[in-house]
Amino acid sequence: MNCEWVQQNTAFYLYDELADDARHELEQHIRRCPDCAAELAAQQQFQEQMNALPVQEPSASFLAAARMRLQESLETAQQNRAWYHRLAFDPMAWMRQVRFSPALATIIFLAGFGGGLGAMYSAKGPTTATTLPLEASIGGITSIEKQAGTDNVKVQYDKRLPASVQGPVSDPNVQDLLLYAAKSNENSGVRLNSVDVLTSKADDPRVRETLTYALRYDSNPGVRLMALDGVGPFVKQDVRVRNAVLEALLDDSNLGVRSGALHALEPVRTDSSVRMALQQLSKEDPSEYIRTESKRVLASMPNIY
Repeated sequence: MNCEWVQQNTAFYLYDELADDARHELEQHIRRCPDCAAELAAQQQFQEQMNALPVQEPSASFLAAARMRLQESLETAQQNRAWYHRLAFDPMAWMRQVRFSPALATIIFLAGFGGGLGAMYSAKGPTTATTLPLEASIGGITSIEKQAGTDNVKVQYDKRLPASVQGPVSDPNVQDLLLYAAKSNENSGVRLNSVDVLTSKADDPRVRETLTYALRYDSNPGVRLMALDGVGPFVKQDVRVRNAVLEALLDDSNLGVRSGALHALEPVRTDSSVRMALQQLSKEDPSEYIRTESKRVLASMPNIY
């Protein structure tokens, strides 16, 4: 641990945002380094002066949104590669920068999907999961059917004439169509079926990104609830999932989705953003059910000082 790291994280230390091991190492460094100790003392004095001023409590949604955006900005800032390197080798990192602009994200997704299809359709042959005709042009996904007792799924899509592709969900061509349907199809029933199929592959980061998108932006509450079921088990390991589920708890218009989000967040209830949101909801939420459940989850937590 060096002085630069300590000085960058002193504010996190003062506001109890460091993990226990990092906090211990910082304290050990402060004892040995007069410069860092002086920096900590200065920030402590500033914090005390600020604390003496009257405080106006922000809303839970504002706090959570601010913290989520800060966390995601920090994650992006830690990428030391140049922007053109990220575009060339990590396009999903660039895609995440526009996920709060649904229209732009959809345009970029469709453009990339179209380019991918151009490569996939380079070989002529029968319409199967591994060889699609050169002249195929996707106009939309019309139906998705799971085949009972197998891992296969049948995706019906429009081109110049109706066509379909069939194969396991793990097949790249099938999966590309499912991801396309989940984000862009106008038929909510098709989106629901697509998200339902994709939930079985939520351990795939690309699939999880699409399910997270559906949870945040789909207009149909049934689709959002299905997407929540898919990403819910990943709230501990994927901070983007956690942020999306917290957004759903705070802002979703459907009580069922909000209730599902609250229960999905129970494994991370000690997370500071989640805890603050629950404290606010337990006092002020218009739904008696959300207030009661928030109090229950808070009561199950250990005392944190």
